[in-house]
Amino acid sequence: MKHRRSILSALPAFLLLSGWREQEAGDLKNERAYQNNLPRSRDPVWPKLRACKVSFSRKSGLYSLTPTPDVKAMAGKPVKIKGFILPLDGLDMTRHFLLGVNTPVCLFHPPGEPNEVIEVRSVRPVRWTETQVTIEGQFGLIRNAEMGVFFSLTQAKQVKA
Repeated sequence: MKHRRSILSALPAFLLLSGWREQEAGDLKNERAYQNNLPRSRDPVWPKLRACKVSFSRKSGLYSLTPTPDVKAMAGKPVKIKGFILPLDGLDMTRHFLLGVNTPVCLFHPPGEPNEVIEVRSVRPVRWTETQVTIEGQFGLIRNAEMGVFFSLTQAKQVKA
């Protein structure tokens, strides 16, 4: 497998995922404004995930998520969703990545809020691309406040839209 020539190949995944905590409010607004002018996934699953309440504790520096009943009902079931890839292993062909509703704009921070990304572990490598892909896998709720990740797709694979 060929390594991507980017900062991603030098950073451990936890540094990328912890980026939410490190951004200042003004930086988040600027990044969100820029993202709003770029393509976004219109997949109907994203609004369900975004309806989950996200909280941030200044004391602990951690995020938490309160899933809606609809999202709780998705746990353990197959889900197909279209979004943008942000590789976590720095490879052109990746098995571990974030799938987000937004076009990634910064290699140091995830593409959106914690309720707008899914951590994906795929069965076969998926080619990194700047365009949207459709991924199918078993949906899960995870509680990784340290990394700011609350949704997962396991046993995932890329499928045709």
